[in-house]
Amino acid sequence: MTNTKGLWAFIGALVLLLLVVTWAWYQSSSKLQSAAVVGGTTIRESEYVTALKQKFGTQVLQDMVNREVVFQAAKQQGIAVDQKQLDQEIAQIRQSYGSETDSEFQQALIKQAGTTEESLRQEITYQLLLQALATKDIVIKDEELLAFYNNHPERYARPLQVRLWQIVVASQEEAGQVISELKQGANFQALAKERSIDSLTAANGGDMGWVSLGDTRLPDASKDVVADLGTKKTSDPVMLDENNYAIYRIAERREAQQQTFDQVKEEIRRELAFAQVESIDDVMERLRNAVGVQISGQMQH
Repeated sequence: MTNTKGLWAFIGALVLLLLVVTWAWYQSSSKLQSAAVVGGTTIRESEYVTALKQKFGTQVLQDMVNREVVFQAAKQQGIAVDQKQLDQEIAQIRQSYGSETDSEFQQALIKQAGTTEESLRQEITYQLLLQALATKDIVIKDEELLAFYNNHPERYARPLQVRLWQIVVASQEEAGQVISELKQGANFQALAKERSIDSLTAANGGDMGWVSLGDTRLPDASKDVVADLGTKKTSDPVMLDENNYAIYRIAERREAQQQTFDQVKEEIRRELAFAQVESIDDVMERLRNAVGVQISGQMQH
């Protein structure tokens, strides 16, 4: 699967939309209930729900139907998600957020993607089941898998990663003051909360999470400094531009590593098989026909 924060932000927005529509629909039993009052004009709950259905109704209903179709079809065909694979997918997403504890991960998902770990697991399960249903009759020989692995070694190389903290300040003079305080025993995270001007990391004590040297969050001017910085060590100030300076600290390092063929064999199998699948729309249509779907009434687009 492709794991990006943008993807999960979209998923979070869709999940939130489903919740909003469902909640609003059931709450609309009182036709006179007010959703908002603007000046002297009342926008009724029923008007709000009607607008939601007109704008998003077909999209949301089709998504709900498709999900139910996939879960029912998978059950009928005896297809289940490998919990180890599901946990690996979650672990990769968690790693991308730099979350150490369950609580941190939950907060990051809610804040940055508008979803929860439970909803995320459900979404990944759905995607994995759909993939399995679409590729269940496709056979890829081991020789093809090995050839793909040998031809694309860079795809299975895990780069050097560091758990990185930063303090960003607005002048060289202030950067020197921060360094002086750190040498005197000041706590890095406490100083980051107090002095850093980076809005994304200051509140978390300067924590940038796990970062590779190719990470877009790491300025070009900082790459060599971070690459040479030892664990539990603090860097000299790095000039980011004519005004801003950063001080870095590495908490942990993960050295570059090449994944073995056995480690990624099933991942390659799924990818090559999925490349041979007809369009997802065709797959879904076939599954809907097999399960049986009836949609009541007419919904406006």
